Amino acid sequence: MKSSIASVILLAALAACQTVEPEPVAAADPEDRALAQAACGSCHSVEPYGLSPNPDAPEWPAIANRRGLTRETLTTWLVSAHNYPSEMDFYLEDDEVEQLVDYMLTLRREDYHPPY
Repeated sequence: MKSSIASVILLAALAACQTVEPEPVAAADPEDRALAQAACGSCHSVEPYGLSPNPDAPEWPAIANRRGLTRETLTTWLVSAHNYPSEMDFYLEDDEVEQLVDYMLTLRREDYHPPY
């Protein structure tokens, strides 16, 4: 009996030491992720965790978890206001916008905290 209790305590202690990353809201499509990396990854971190290569470019999880962000506001921004700064002045096809929005929304987390 004592060894069973000791085993349970040991397992509980080990479990408490493990770090588990939260799951995304929805599974990311590999093609959407690849487009995000190709189109935006040279400046932004497009991964669930990590810092952007360009310190002036916000990490995508920081954008995805902003209060008030919706599919519609993100789509509008990518279509209408995607020309500032000048490094972001490039054209996106409608299906590319949809892919980027779909991927970015997979980066939402209920327990999100900015890395800084």
